[in-house]
Amino acid sequence: MYQYQNNILSIPARLLYKDWALMSYNTYKSYCSRGKLVRTKEGRGKDNEAWVSFHDLSPIYKEICFARIGDPKEVLVVNLLEEYIVPDIEATKFFTRHRTPSGKSLSSEKQREKATNCMILNAITSIFTEKGVLAKKFGKQKTKIWERVSESVNAIDTDKWQCSLPNNPRSLKRRYDKYLKESYGAFIHGGEGSINSRRVTADVESLIVSLYCLPSKPYSSVVHDLYLQFLGGAIEVVDYKTGEIFNREDFYVNESPVEISESTIWNYINLPRNQLLIKKYRNGAYDFNHKQRPHVNRTAPNYSMSKITLDDRDIMHTKLHNGKRVMAYYAFDDLSGAMIGISHSLEKNHDLYLDCIRDMFRFTSNKGLGVPMQMEVEHHLVSDFKDGLMKAGNIFPFVRWCNPTNSQEKYAERLIGTKKYGVEKNNNQGVGRFYARGDSNRTTSQKIFDAENNNYKFSKATYKVIVANDLQEQLEYNNQLHPNQKKYQGMSRMDVFIHHVNPDLPQLDRGQLAKYIGFKTQTSIRRSQYVTVQYEKFQLENPAVLNQLASNNYNVDAYYLPTETNEINEVFIYQNDLFICECQPVPTFNRANAEWTDKDVQGYQDATKYISQFDKMVKTDTEQQLRRVAIIKNDMPIIDVTPEIVKTVAKIEEFEYEAFDEVSERNNAIDDL
Repeated sequence: MYQYQNNILSIPARLLYKDWALMSYNTYKSYCSRGKLVRTKEGRGKDNEAWVSFHDLSPIYKEICFARIGDPKEVLVVNLLEEYIVPDIEATKFFTRHRTPSGKSLSSEKQREKATNCMILNAITSIFTEKGVLAKKFGKQKTKIWERVSESVNAIDTDKWQCSLPNNPRSLKRRYDKYLKESYGAFIHGGEGSINSRRVTADVESLIVSLYCLPSKPYSSVVHDLYLQFLGGAIEVVDYKTGEIFNREDFYVNESPVEISESTIWNYINLPRNQLLIKKYRNGAYDFNHKQRPHVNRTAPNYSMSKITLDDRDIMHTKLHNGKRVMAYYAFDDLSGAMIGISHSLEKNHDLYLDCIRDMFRFTSNKGLGVPMQMEVEHHLVSDFKDGLMKAGNIFPFVRWCNPTNSQEKYAERLIGTKKYGVEKNNNQGVGRFYARGDSNRTTSQKIFDAENNNYKFSKATYKVIVANDLQEQLEYNNQLHPNQKKYQGMSRMDVFIHHVNPDLPQLDRGQLAKYIGFKTQTSIRRSQYVTVQYEKFQLENPAVLNQLASNNYNVDAYYLPTETNEINEVFIYQNDLFICECQPVPTFNRANAEWTDKDVQGYQDATKYISQFDKMVKTDTEQQLRRVAIIKNDMPIIDVTPEIVKTVAKIEEFEYEAFDEVSERNNAIDDL
């Protein structure tokens, strides 16, 4: 505990008035003021300690110091050795990164201990190599050097320097020589990773884990019992995959079975490397994926409409009178969390998904927005559209397909939970799950004791009421404040969606969109003007569209997207899968001019305009393609034919007589009249 303070050999002042209780604190201050004690360092300030000069102590106090903390001449050698102990960064890195053959790292205590050993040996090397220091520190007798070095190392304060160097001078020298030869590797045990002392072999450990992963999910005590039965021959263990029967001799060491305790089995079951396998095969891939398997961390986009995430759900809190649930499909914007698409159905089918997409585009079209940059969907229900609507590049530039049974991948799952435990929980009873951790989110069921013994009470409503409530909750949810109020202060989810739209959205092609998600009907072009869809007439863009039709084929496929009120404002016609044109409702006007409004005037102008275009097209085509022609017959050529006299035998005509029916002839004559 000796130290040099301001080049003066000193001891801590607290030894006199506190640790050894040689004097009171007031006496200590009095001695200092009277010069009997000389302070070499003041103790003012936090964590500062006062020191007094050793040479100025009275002989009595010096003898006590000799008895308590030793002779300064001997102890100071340690202090001088400590001056050469400096941190070794490379040693610290080496032992931190070192791994055993099993993959384990050294404990923090072992790392510190081995690095300190290297630093002390480095200090000895510095003293040996620095000119004149060796003789000054440890004397000139070479036979005594390692004895004094060993004494210095043994006298090091282990509270400050945690080391494990040998106490014997010869052993210390051997360790020092080995360190000079092998560097940091000298402190790595040669038998590291050896399994000679391991009682539980790899085969035994594998059998323990395999028995614990039986479909019955046995306890560790049952596994211990099964293991002993296997060793005793009471049961056989068979590899389910290969059909191979386990050989008991593989579980013998030195011709005796490897008997282990129940606690040993428990320890091996709970090894981290075994726990991963056990949790996967005992609890299933879904539980393993959500609790054990590593996952990625994603950040929110900067713009709305950059990504739309979709998912389906069952409305659980209120059911139909027959006990069935209403199915819903939601479309959320990733940035704002706003629900911009919603649909409902009694069955979970393709129409449920398409209705949600239609509702989403009705909303975005009313806001004048383009096509979302990316869609995040699951394979369920949507996989049938992977080559059409949901093929990247057809409508949406990017499409992300989430893996099955991986709900954490779909951000819509989290947003559905936000809506469920937010507005839904505030407006309905029974919102939650029976296995939820929180008491507020845990639902209870009241059983009905009847003949079936499997019925429970639940909230009931009609389909229209359930859908109407969900639509109202959609508005309430969208108008709530955005969760990130630090960034979007005072803005609701819908405000964030409207005011942070991606400026690079693709333009919406309604004709192509209608082909994928619209309703289809087969019709034909009539009077060179219109098609009939849902008993309404829709006029062609212009008469020139007729030139795009196939020969002798006026049949077309009409696609349309109804509005929220089930009205059809436009129809897109295709023929042979090729787009022809967009059709608007046929313009109309009142037959009575006295009742005309501006709408009638516009309807009259549009109607007559189309007719004028048609007449002009026919006139132009007539002038270009049709010419008035006549047919002139050429003079018949004169053919010179010389007659040839052919001799024939005249045939005598024979006459036959038949009866003449005067009455029949008269009747025939009357009929002819």
